[in-house]
Amino acid sequence: MTHLKKSEDTAEASQHAWKTWGNRHISTPSLVFKPRTLSDLQKFVAYCASTDQRFKVVGASKSSSAIAQPTETMMSLEYLTGVVDVDTDQSTATFLAGTTVRDANRILLSYNLAFENLGRLDQQTLAGAVSTGTHGTGLGFGGFSTQVTSLKLITATGDLLECSETSHPEIFRASLVGLGALGVLVSLTFRVVPLFRLHASERGRRYSDIVPVFEDRSRGADHYEFSWFPGSKEVRTRRLTRLPLLTEGYMAPHARLSQARRHGGDYVLNNGVFEIMNIVGATLPPSQGMLNKVSNWGKGNRRYADLAPSVFGQNRTVHQNNMEYAFDIAEFQAVMKDVRAHLSEEKIQTGFPLVVRTSAADDIPLSPAFGRETVYISAREYWRRPFEEYFEGLEKIFMQHGGRPHWGQIHTQDAAQLRKLYPEFETFTALRQEMDPQGIFLNPYLEKVLIG
Repeated sequence: MTHLKKSEDTAEASQHAWKTWGNRHISTPSLVFKPRTLSDLQKFVAYCASTDQRFKVVGASKSSSAIAQPTETMMSLEYLTGVVDVDTDQSTATFLAGTTVRDANRILLSYNLAFENLGRLDQQTLAGAVSTGTHGTGLGFGGFSTQVTSLKLITATGDLLECSETSHPEIFRASLVGLGALGVLVSLTFRVVPLFRLHASERGRRYSDIVPVFEDRSRGADHYEFSWFPGSKEVRTRRLTRLPLLTEGYMAPHARLSQARRHGGDYVLNNGVFEIMNIVGATLPPSQGMLNKVSNWGKGNRRYADLAPSVFGQNRTVHQNNMEYAFDIAEFQAVMKDVRAHLSEEKIQTGFPLVVRTSAADDIPLSPAFGRETVYISAREYWRRPFEEYFEGLEKIFMQHGGRPHWGQIHTQDAAQLRKLYPEFETFTALRQEMDPQGIFLNPYLEKVLIG
């Protein structure tokens, strides 16, 4: 086997340190494996099984939870990237699992194709985004995993298994949000659509005008979301409308300058300036309320249109810790009422707004949107600031309303609690036990949420 590295000293260990985006979880694996071929990968998995050795596959480490935290052995798919096939007749595209969403977007663009819906971050690997239940927004669209039509994974025996709705359908469905517990994803085939544009309308509105009608507005839009700084009387709404492409070769005379100004402004404001504001807020907490007002004011109201991938995705570099919960959309008003009352009573100040998005129901066993139209509420905090008390208070409310935690974000739920939230939880865990009886794909996080 090639590309097998063992950390023998401090310098080497530091080189292979793994951590989450917010630095909450850090580990230094003693062994790092980076397969260059499918054969190398299969041999390594078979070796781990024969020696009863656990390992974890890591992606871009954009999660806040310890879902991908390696203990002793870590695998990276950084060499297993790129496009395998694009079938324009069937409207499908197959990528190696280590490909990032950003690179997949670039490849699809060259074919005038696109993913039908995307989340905000595009630095994730495709395997990581699928395995953790990544989603965008829009009640007419499912999470990212619902766009997968087939996949290939390496089982605990080192065998290559091809799965789809007609081939090993139970394994296929479970693997769509598989948490990395069923095998190593090596390739994913997605249903894709003709490239399209998105018109974005971003506005500041009063909380009292938007929250009561959020569901209606979501049903009347292709993609709708809002963000809200706790304590503020305002929210910022974002409505995206799907548009066809313009006549080939056409671009308005001012369009390139407008795009450059928007992308440049977004990057400077949402990364450089925003990071400075969070540093000030962390150093002088009493200033946070004023900083949030400045943040809202600085973004202003704007409208623009561009190719879908560049509107869905937003380049973010400010490190943070995240917690997100998913609810039946019927619970939204009650959840927001309790959240607002709690944050007001506790006088919580945070440098990040809560973000509220939606998705269609799906039938993926461990998807937070399983069996119900879903609203997601995401809480974030700057990585240098304490967040435990803030997240703990929100989580208590979220759990009272049947919230399901995002697998890749911070939460405290265990298997006993999660079993009550997912109708097919036992089906998934039984399949996991059958496919990986030795537990070579497990780590402490997965033991907690799947076994207890």
